[in-house]
Amino acid sequence: MTYRTYNVFCASPGDLEEERRVFYEVIENANEEQSMARGILLAPLSILPGVSDKRIFQAVVGENIRSCRYYLQLLEDTWGPPQRNFERDYAVAQRCLADPEYPMQEVVVLFKKPLLPHAVEPQVAELKRSLPASEFETLGEYRQQLRGVVARWLADIPDAPQES
Repeated sequence: MTYRTYNVFCASPGDLEEERRVFYEVIENANEEQSMARGILLAPLSILPGVSDKRIFQAVVGENIRSCRYYLQLLEDTWGPPQRNFERDYAVAQRCLADPEYPMQEVVVLFKKPLLPHAVEPQVAELKRSLPASEFETLGEYRQQLRGVVARWLADIPDAPQES
């Protein structure tokens, strides 16, 4: 079977590594349980956990985002330290969403409830106030929210034509 592939980027700054792993798990399950039978394959993209300084790969990260149909931004209290900051990448995703030349169809932001709400970076707090974004506290809540987001994405993608 030939699959129509759609890239999905997950930006997970700071200490959100467990959430990044759940992103891969949810995409894998959606592919196995729903999308592959429809001739669709969601291809998850993100920064690998071993990359401690993404700045040297920033051009490649930008190209990956520009190739995506969907962008998921995870935030807790900061955009991330300078070497793993995702504020610029979120801006790239937003520009792609606004430009019909790119495949971007949706940018989703999910907020992990911070342990110290008063320590939230001002830019993150402003974004949280400006978006109808979802907040989660546990990995289970995040997994459930992400499954709903992925199901919505798949509902908007038409089935791939069947081979004769």
